[in-house]
Amino acid sequence: MDMNDPQDVAAAFWAQLLGVTISEDPPPPDSPLGRVRRFAAEHGYDALRDEHFEAARQGRPLLP
Repeated sequence: MDMNDPQDVAAAFWAQLLGVTISEDPPPPDSPLGRVRRFAAEHGYDALRDEHFEAARQGRPLLP
């Protein structure tokens, strides 16, 4: 992050308020986002539906 860039400063501020971390590294493969990205790599981003994101958050399998 470039702390001289107002958008990066704002993103860092809101991330701190929300208790999240902004990272440029790929997410861990076993995280919900990592699982969604793996599914999209296998089936394409067009195959993603709202149910896939909910299943990823709940730790359920992502079915095509």
